[in-house]
Amino acid sequence: MNQYPKFIFLSFFALLTIAAPAQKTVKNYIKKYQGLAMEKSEKHGIPVSIILGVSIVESAAGQSQICKALNNFFGIKGKNQSSQKKMGYKSAYKQYASDEESFEHFCQVLMKKKFYRKLKGSINYKEWLNQMNKSSYASAKQKWIDDITKNIKKFDLYKFDKEIKEDEKNTVLK
Repeated sequence: MNQYPKFIFLSFFALLTIAAPAQKTVKNYIKKYQGLAMEKSEKHGIPVSIILGVSIVESAAGQSQICKALNNFFGIKGKNQSSQKKMGYKSAYKQYASDEESFEHFCQVLMKKKFYRKLKGSINYKEWLNQMNKSSYASAKQKWIDDITKNIKKFDLYKFDKEIKEDEKNTVLK
C-alpha cells in the first residue's frame, strides 16, 4: 500500500495546525495596534500598512524577545539599560519606555530620510518599501520587502491607508 498520500495529508494537517495560531497572533496584534498606527499615520503621513507591516515583521507580531523585553517593535538599534537583565545578554537594540514611544521613534527615523518629503502622504506601500530599502533601513533587503509585502497583502493592511485617505477627503469636503 502506498503511504505517500497519507504522508501528504499528515504534512498538510501539521502545517495548518502551526499556521492557524500564528495567523491569530498577527490578527490580534493588528487589532491591538491599528489605532496607534493610524494615529501615527495621520500625524506623520506614513502609511498604516508600512507602520503595521514593518512592526509585524520586525517584532514577530509583538512576540519577539526584543519586543517583549525592550518595547522595540521595529528592530531599531540603540542603547538600552536592561537587555542583560531581561534577556540574559547585552542587546544592540534600543529600549523604549512604551509601545507608543517605539512607534513614534520609527516615524521619526523615517522622517529623517531623504525620501520622506517626496512620499509623505502617499499610500503607495511598495514605493515606501523600495525607498526604505534603498536607504538601508534593513539589512535583509529583498527578503525584508517580500516579508512585509506578504503581510500587507495577507492581512489587508492597505485598507487602513485607504480608510485614512477617505477620511481626509470627507474632512476637506465638510
